[in-house]
Amino acid sequence: AAADASRHLKGSEKQNGVHHEQHHEGNGYIPISGQRAGEAAIAFEYGAGIEALMPKLRHSDYYTEPSIQELAARERAEPGNCKHVEDFVVGRRGYGSIKFFGETDVRRLDVESIVQFNNREVIVYMDGVKKPPVGQGLNKPGEVTLLNVRCMDKKTGEVVTQGPLVEKYTKLLMKKAQDQGAEFVSFDAVKGEWKFKVEHFSRYGLS
Repeated sequence: AAADASRHLKGSEKQNGVHHEQHHEGNGYIPISGQRAGEAAIAFEYGAGIEALMPKLRHSDYYTEPSIQELAARERAEPGNCKHVEDFVVGRRGYGSIKFFGETDVRRLDVESIVQFNNREVIVYMDGVKKPPVGQGLNKPGEVTLLNVRCMDKKTGEVVTQGPLVEKYTKLLMKKAQDQGAEFVSFDAVKGEWKFKVEHFSRYGLS
């Protein structure tokens, strides 16, 4: 009799357990394992969405500041952050960089199809790339830094870092900037860095 009672009790527990679980599922409850899987799927989808928003870089010598990783982290922490990145920088190691003043919407920017650094020059919105109105996209005020800009002594072929030749070369760079509608900022003869500001973008440099 005791064994029968025990079997009856276990059967009741099992039935109650099944009934209890079905009751919760029927009322919209999801088993914990299913809930976690759902959260993981949402997180994966959200992560993939963030990745799709990021600016695109094809070559390792091009970079952005903040970096793509930093931009992704900011977007996770504050959705919509990539719509208004302050003083966004695009550069190419060994060639130069551009700091875009103010807030820039960097979402889905195909950086290298827009910005091309060559030796001592930069081209933004090259031929065949539709240029947006001034103030939109990357067609906006910024500061350009070009590298490898050296003052050379034509007689000796050596780099000059001070003296009358550097002063003369600096004046040449000032005129170059003015002729291109840019504002001369500085020339560092030791580093070989030429800085100038622009109100919008096309082709700028020594060529």
